[in-house]
Amino acid sequence: MKGFKQRFKVKASLGKGDKKKDAKKEEKAKSKKAQNEHHAGSHHRHHSHHEHEHEHEHDSQQKRRQDQQPSSQKPTQSQSGSSHLQRKAQKQSQAQGNTQHLRTHQKQEQKSQQNSDDDMQQQQDPERVQQVQNGPQTPKRAAGTDNNVDNPSDMDTSPLTPPASVLNDNGVPKLHAANSPFDKVPKDDLELKPRTPQRHSSSRFDPVNDRQVFQKLASFDEVDPEYYAELFIRKVDQCKIMFDFYDPSSDIQGKEMKRLTLHELTVFVSTTRMKYTEEMYRHVVDMFKINIFRPIPPPVNPVGDIYDPDEDEPVYELAWPHMQMVYEFFLRFVESPDFNNTVAKPYIDHQFVLTLLELFDSEDNRERDCLKTTLHRIYGKFLSLRSFIRKSINNIFLTFIYETGRFNGISELLEILGSIINGFALPLKEEHKVFLVKVLIPLHKVRCLSLYHPQLAYCILQFLEKDPTLTEEVIMGLLRYWPKINSPKELMFLNEIEDIFEIIDPQEFQRVEVPLFAQLAKCISSPHFQVSEKVLCYFNNEFFVSLVTENAESILPIIFPALYDLSQTEMELAEQQDQQNPDQQLNDYDLDETTSWNRTISTLAYNALKIFMDTNPIVYDRCCILYDEQMKEEKTRKKLRNDHWKKLESYVQKLKLGDDSTKKVEIK
Repeated sequence: MKGFKQRFKVKASLGKGDKKKDAKKEEKAKSKKAQNEHHAGSHHRHHSHHEHEHEHEHDSQQKRRQDQQPSSQKPTQSQSGSSHLQRKAQKQSQAQGNTQHLRTHQKQEQKSQQNSDDDMQQQQDPERVQQVQNGPQTPKRAAGTDNNVDNPSDMDTSPLTPPASVLNDNGVPKLHAANSPFDKVPKDDLELKPRTPQRHSSSRFDPVNDRQVFQKLASFDEVDPEYYAELFIRKVDQCKIMFDFYDPSSDIQGKEMKRLTLHELTVFVSTTRMKYTEEMYRHVVDMFKINIFRPIPPPVNPVGDIYDPDEDEPVYELAWPHMQMVYEFFLRFVESPDFNNTVAKPYIDHQFVLTLLELFDSEDNRERDCLKTTLHRIYGKFLSLRSFIRKSINNIFLTFIYETGRFNGISELLEILGSIINGFALPLKEEHKVFLVKVLIPLHKVRCLSLYHPQLAYCILQFLEKDPTLTEEVIMGLLRYWPKINSPKELMFLNEIEDIFEIIDPQEFQRVEVPLFAQLAKCISSPHFQVSEKVLCYFNNEFFVSLVTENAESILPIIFPALYDLSQTEMELAEQQDQQNPDQQLNDYDLDETTSWNRTISTLAYNALKIFMDTNPIVYDRCCILYDEQMKEEKTRKKLRNDHWKKLESYVQKLKLGDDSTKKVEIK
């Protein structure tokens, strides 16, 4: 009996050790749950803590009762095992109840969090959001299972794997939520469709909502001369106020007061002599920048042809009543005899000039004209800016030629350069010659040449007047860019050649006569009557005729075939009038393929040949003989070519019939 009690005590002590191990395991699992679900309310953590203490008190009370019981009343081994299983089942049921309670509270908390978040956060999975906020956590235990066993479905789910709620039908994660604002936009509107450009009327800024009220100040006649500077600055600062010209009815009184103030300032600068202070320069330049400097809007027709002033409707600035007065005031200020370049130099700098050049792309021709005058005055006043202005204009031209092909102010810039070139000192610098060859001559190849060709031709003529040795470079450059099938552009080239003939040096003419008249002979034979007529009208110029007749030995053989072919009808008519039927009309003759249908062209060609016939009959006769030989050779070649075609046709016919004699046929 004593041994049995000892064994029972050992077993009881072992049972107590198992109980302690189970309690430790439960404590570890509950601590892990507390870490994973720490986002739950503080009252839940407090509740679980009390529950844990209650379990410890219950275990300690049971231990004390067992120790206090006598040996006769101590439970048996089977009873102790059954009580241990019951307590374990009770603990599992309590754990399940706590887990369910925490999960229901967690769902309620997730719903409230979803309602408070924005649209994009609403679509994310709550568990994923919790993982991002709290970092990686241990997977949750499934209800009704042991706390020490992990759920395989939870273990296979990665925190970076998107939940099923954010996957589409193909299993690809959605890029945006179902109720995203992008889903409300029709698919047709998402495509970038080219819209027909509307003809806008202004590029002004939107007026500032909190702008100052334009107040009327005293006139210059009402104050003493010692207060002129202060009143001048106050009036200039008032003109910085911008008005909304999109609405004609808005602040009409303020617009009129600003216009009158600008007019008063212009009259004051033009009529009053005073020393301008540095502060006056700064305020005037700032006012000019605020009223004039702005980003130029895109062109009205960015894809189609460039703006043509003869056909397209002009585009005007709505704010032009004020802008015109600002340009006028600034121009009078710069032209004033009291204007000091040294004091104004810090304010009219490189950036000022670059912004002024960008405004030349404005579609309002009135503004471009004001800009032209303003930039020309600045070029004349500021010697230090002259080289920079020329280089900046060169950059605009090069960008226009080789990149964009669009710029509205090319003609105005060329007008400025025409006056600048006229003032170049002799001999010309290498920089100016490079500008002629690399910039001005390539401007001929742009398709919108008609918009600025008169100004361009004037600049080139200015160069040739300064340095006649540049004639060969200019003529060869024109021949390089000579149009092939564009007759209107070809007429512009011929007009420029005609102007060059007026000032060309005879020695320079001999250097370019052969390639030049080779191109002119093609123009004489052109099917476009205006092109042919333009070249033939050169012979009405006495200086041109003198140049041609002096060099007839090299020029007449080049252009004689073209002139003779066009004048055949006139020559036959003249012969017939001299012999038998002086009243016979041209309609009685059959026109050759080479003759022109235009009677005027034939008459002009005949007159040109008559000039050579009278001045150089020997050269003319020689050209006639050469022409006859060429015609005979041409007829021989034509007959031989026809014979070859006939042989080839007969050879093909025999091949179709299967004749064996085709092997012996030779075509040379």
